[in-house]
Amino acid sequence: MYVSLETLRRAVGLVDSLAELDDPAGFADIVLPGLAALVGCDVLTYNEIGPAPGQTHYADYPARALDPATQPVFAAHVHEHPLINHYRVTGTGEPVMISDFLTQQRFHRLGLYAEFFRVIPVEHQMAVSLPGPDREVIGVALSRARRDFDDKDRAVLNVLRAPLIAALLRARRRQRAGGMLTAMTCSGPTDLTDREIQILLLVAEGHTNASIAHALEVSPRTIAKHLEHIYRKLQVSSRAAAVSRMTMPAKAR
Repeated sequence: MYVSLETLRRAVGLVDSLAELDDPAGFADIVLPGLAALVGCDVLTYNEIGPAPGQTHYADYPARALDPATQPVFAAHVHEHPLINHYRVTGTGEPVMISDFLTQQRFHRLGLYAEFFRVIPVEHQMAVSLPGPDREVIGVALSRARRDFDDKDRAVLNVLRAPLIAALLRARRRQRAGGMLTAMTCSGPTDLTDREIQILLLVAEGHTNASIAHALEVSPRTIAKHLEHIYRKLQVSSRAAAVSRMTMPAKAR
C-alpha cells in the first residue's frame, strides 16, 4: 500500500512532538491536531469511557466542535456504540470503523446516531483504543460527514498506535515520578543522596537499570549498588516497594 512521503514526515513529526510530554492531560492537545493533519476528517475526539453508566469524558478538535451540553446525551447512549463495545469485549485496540460492524442504515437506527451523532454530523467513524486503567476504554475517534475511511487510513493509525501508547504510558510514569518528588519534598529530609533520589525518580518512570546507567553514563553495576543502598535506607526489598515507600505520606512511613 502506497503512503506518501509527506504522510510519513507528518507521522514522524507527531511522534517526535510527544517525546517531552510529561502530563497525560496534554496528550489530546498534541495528538488530535496531529492526526487531523495526517488523516483528513471533520471532528476528532479523545475519549475516556468508564465501566459505570455516565462515566464519559472527551476532548474535541477543532475546539468546541461538540457542544458540551450534549455530553449527557452521549453518556446515555454510549452503550450502543459498536466500536466501544468491540473494545470492551475483545480487549484489543486495533483501528476499527463503524462500517466494519453496521451498515449505514442500521447505524442511523441507533439512538446514539439520532440523538447525538446526527447533529454534529457524524456519518462515518474510525477509532483506535489505548490502554486505560481497570475496565476504562480510552480511544481516539476520527469522524467524517461525507466519505468513509479506507484501508490507507486504517494502516496509518495502525502504525501510529504503538508510539502513541508508548508516549501515553511514558507521560503517566513521568507524572507519577513528579508526584513522588513532590511527596519527598513535602515530607522533609530523607537519608537518600541527590544521586539516589535521581535514580529512584528514573525507576518510577519505568526505566531499567541499563537505561538508567546509560542516561547517567555509569555502569549497570553502579546503578544496582545504588539501588541496594536505597532499599536498605527505605527498608524495602524491591523497586516497586521503594517507589511506593517514597510516595507514602510521611506519617504512614
